[in-house]
This record gives sequence, structure tokens and C-alpha cells, in this order.
Amino acid sequence: MMHKNVRAPLEKARYFAAIATAFMIPISTSGLGITLGILAVLSLLTSRPSDWSVTLRFAAASTPILIFLLMAVGTLWSAQPLGPGGLSHYVKLLLIPLMMATTFTRQEALHMGYAFAVSCLVILVLSFASLVWPSGPWAWFKSPGVPVKDNAVQSTCFALCAFGLGLLAVKLFMDGHRRKFFVVAALALLFFVDIFLIYLSKTGMLIALVLLGLFLLRMAGWRRSTILALPLAIVAVSAALLSSEAQRRIVQITTDVHSLRGDNSKAGPTLSTASRIDFWQKAIELIREAPVLGHGTGSTKLLYQQLEMERPSPYGEAVPDPHNQFLAIAIQVGLLGGALLLTMWISHLRLFAGPDIVQIFGQAIVIQNVLGSMFNSQISQVTQGTLYCLAVGVLGGLALRRFDRHCRTKGAIVPRSSALTRVS
Repeated sequence: MMHKNVRAPLEKARYFAAIATAFMIPISTSGLGITLGILAVLSLLTSRPSDWSVTLRFAAASTPILIFLLMAVGTLWSAQPLGPGGLSHYVKLLLIPLMMATTFTRQEALHMGYAFAVSCLVILVLSFASLVWPSGPWAWFKSPGVPVKDNAVQSTCFALCAFGLGLLAVKLFMDGHRRKFFVVAALALLFFVDIFLIYLSKTGMLIALVLLGLFLLRMAGWRRSTILALPLAIVAVSAALLSSEAQRRIVQITTDVHSLRGDNSKAGPTLSTASRIDFWQKAIELIREAPVLGHGTGSTKLLYQQLEMERPSPYGEAVPDPHNQFLAIAIQVGLLGGALLLTMWISHLRLFAGPDIVQIFGQAIVIQNVLGSMFNSQISQVTQGTLYCLAVGVLGGLALRRFDRHCRTKGAIVPRSSALTRVS
């Protein structure tokens, strides 16, 4: 057992590493890699065997390990085991059980949330500044209103910030802190509005609207949420109409909708949509060829290259990513891997089934990942994948320990491989 004189400074260092990691998620990929590596090492050093024994009894923690192990075994029958989009993209899944077994407190988790929000706030200020002052020194931006990463990543991060700040605003209002309530509520609204001002991300917009619906339902109920949704919808539409970038994107989305409906009077689908349809169609063909165990980990790009010779993609080249997380896994390790992915998502949703603020925010994390994974392989991606694994791990650890204490108080046995149902 580690001596307390050694454990205490390591836990303090782990706390600062966690804060730095949360801050880096929306703003720097290289910085995230450094801080996350330090956090993982410190978490391994400070986690206790007793914490692991409790954590691994739950499917929410064990399923990510099973997915990673299946991907590792999948290299044995792959024609390109070290190919892009392969095993290295799924190592981050191990963060989920690791963070669950690390005894972060609610206060530490809250501080991580604050660090993430502050980082997003820096991006928000730059985004609004570039939209208000288009001729300013913004040549280094990725696109108008998007200083770093891309519009999908920024929109997803901003949607989560708006959701989290909305929860905080409700708590401040209930506690009678009216001034703080107005400040936090205004910040939440600004994050929400920016999503509709920049070059619209279809995935980000969908996530923002669904999380808005979740927030209204959990905070206000069916009737009041309908009333509150109207002014927020007006705000979103007004923001989109005021932004030339958003309007240009709306035209593209409208064109895609007409094209997918078979309306030949309109132009064909845009490159983004046409490429995705091509990726998905080819992915389904590849899964049919090896439905149970797939073609092997890392084989995706090689398989797409072979199809590219016969049927060129609108994208112009073969890619290691079908832009759908289920398909990305099923191509490599079959429907068995796809079933494990669905099991993981379901176990995480059940993990956060409850009225506690940790569970409500956990629901938002899982829902945004499921939605985003319909159009992108989000778990495979650095920012969205790390965000999901880190958030589910930290918040899930809080939920698991609460459930374990509840069972011990009642004299019950914690069910092995349980996902955790609602705890009052």
C-alpha cells in the first residue's frame, strides 16, 4: 500500500493534470496529448485495487475494455494491422475504466468542468470578435468564427457548455443567487447562439437542439419546456439569419435535402453529403463480406482503396473512416464489435439514469456522442473521443461509488456486470 506521504502529492499532481487536460480538450490536440498522458500515469499510480474491484463489476466499465481487446485481437486477421483508423484510435476507451477507478471527488469533477468551460470561453470570445470585426487579424482561423479545431468540434463543445451552464444557472436561481444566475444564463445563451452564427455544422446543430430539448424536459417538464422552447428557437433562427456563413451553409443543407428526396430540379448533393453516402454504402458492402468478425483491425483504408479503383469516391480518395462509429468498428471487427459498441452506449445511459445533476450531465455526454457518431466516427477522433471517455469516466466514477455506498448501506451485493439503474 502506498504511504500517505507519497499518495498525497501524487493525488495533488493528478488534480492539476486533470484540470490541464480538461482545459486542453477544445483548444489544443498536442497539449491534450501531453496532459492526458500525465493524467493517465498519475491515475494508475493513485488508484487502489479495491476501487478497481468495484469498478470492473459494472458493464459501463468493462465493455470499453472488451471493445479494445476485440480490436487488439482483430489485428491477427487484418491485412494491414497497423493501418490508419485502427487500434491506436481505440486506446482512449481504456480511459473510461481508469477514470472510474480513480477517486475524483464531485468538487474535482466540477473544477474540471470549469476548466473546460474557461477554455471554450476563450474560443467564444475570439469567435464573436471575428464575426463582429471580419477584417481583423483572423487569418490564422480555421474558418470564420472558428479559431481552432473545426466547426463540428467547436459546436459540440459549445453545446455541452451551454447545457452545463444552463444546469448551473438553474441551481443558482433555486439557491437565490439572482445576479450570478443572470450572468451564467447569459453565458449559456451566448454559447448556444454562436453555434448558429458560424459556418453551421449539421452534426453540431443537431446535438445543440437535442441537448436543448433534454435540458428543457429535465428542468421544466413537458408543458413549460414547450413554452420556453419557442423564444430559444427564435433566437437560434435569428442568429442564423444574421450570419452570412450560416446562410451559406443552410443553402447547402437545403440542396442536400432536395437531392436526397430525388428532386432533380435542384443541384446534386454537396461534397460532404455525397461523400458520406458513398462511405456508408461501401461500408455496408464490406460488412456483408465479413459480418461476424470483420476484415481485421486497421484494414479500412486498404479496403476503401480497393473499391476506389472500381468506383471512385466523390471525396477524391480512399479514407480510413466511414464517418459512422458503428460502421467504423463493424468493418474491422464485425457485427460483434458493433454490438459491443451499442452495449457500451446503453450501459452508459443506464449509468446516468437519475435526477442528480451528475447523472443529467452524463446523459448529455452520452447522447451527444451517440448523435455525433451517426455522422462521424467520434470515439475514433481525438477531441470528441477523449472528451467522451474522460467525461464518462469521471462522472461515471462518481455515480458508481454512490451506487456502491447505497448497496453497502442497504446490505445488498453489488451486481456483477450491472450497468447501474436509477438511485434515489
